[in-house]
Amino acid sequence: MPVSRSAGQGVSTRRSEASSVPEVAHAGGADDPRRERIAWLRQLIAERFGSHVLLDPACLAFSAAPVRSAMPPSSTTSPRFLSTDLLGLDLALGGGLPRGRLIELAGPTYSGKRTLAGWFVRSVQRAGGWVAYLDAAHSVDFDRLHHWGVAVLDLLVALPQSVTEALELARLLVLSGALDLVVLDLPPHLALRSALDRGLRQLRPLLRGLPTAFVVVRDRVDTPALATAQVRLRLEPLTQLVRPGPLAAQALPEGLRVHVRIERGPLWPPRDPPVPIELCLREGVRVALERIDLGLALGVIRLHSLGLVFAETVLGRTRERAAVRLQSDPSLWSQLEEEIRVRWLSGDRSLAAPTAR
Repeated sequence: MPVSRSAGQGVSTRRSEASSVPEVAHAGGADDPRRERIAWLRQLIAERFGSHVLLDPACLAFSAAPVRSAMPPSSTTSPRFLSTDLLGLDLALGGGLPRGRLIELAGPTYSGKRTLAGWFVRSVQRAGGWVAYLDAAHSVDFDRLHHWGVAVLDLLVALPQSVTEALELARLLVLSGALDLVVLDLPPHLALRSALDRGLRQLRPLLRGLPTAFVVVRDRVDTPALATAQVRLRLEPLTQLVRPGPLAAQALPEGLRVHVRIERGPLWPPRDPPVPIELCLREGVRVALERIDLGLALGVIRLHSLGLVFAETVLGRTRERAAVRLQSDPSLWSQLEEEIRVRWLSGDRSLAAPTAR
């Protein structure tokens, strides 16, 4: 599968390549028929590219148990979108990461790109989806992913050594129809090559109509955006989060507060998530705080002399305490999410509400 083929040639071979793979059922769970297809893909990749390309998760050792999720279980799966479990981002995108689209996730160095990509993996798996991670940057911390709740044993991980190999793997995985999300993680020295743009230009028409969202993770400071990307998520780091160290003058980095900017075509109105998100080493993303900030920004949660109040319930005097209260009550969490969706869809997205400390 040379990547030098034209886009027209790529489309003409799609039917013949896809027909060699068994049909897929879009249902998650232990009895998902796609589990057999993933095993078939592993075997095919080993035969075509060599067994050294695949990472065997069974050889990994994990230092800690996964963090228990405080979010209510996901009950629905959209045929058009993959939920990111970040309500503000999902609402701004119209439902989540769009299936059948090429998405760029970019930002400066140390802006949390790979943390957010790992969070996407966790969210898709949590909804019963299947994910492949092409780690061309060789930078994935699988121990951290496991700690966040990623089922690493079910994650198809490949370690391509070049842009050409990465794009050939991506083509094979996309055409299989077995995956909900494919992530291509590129190091800086590979992310700028013209071969990448040519290969992605051939891959983009193949995604149309398939259930797979394809995310390219790359550094982007002064470099232009990917011309082939249909959705671009650009991270803007705002504040480094620290916690007190053992000495009074010592502070230890704990996370990062970032804003996600959404860039799409000229026909789409500009719409970003109304609040930043907090990335952290322990949890990945602090989703409870994101819900609290959304409620404050949209006027669903109000400030009172007793603290933060929602639905006649005092959540706490601070954002942190309100987040803990929300995590302890799944029904309250679901009610808050529903109120935020209603307020967002009503068109009242004013950010004039004060922010609690």
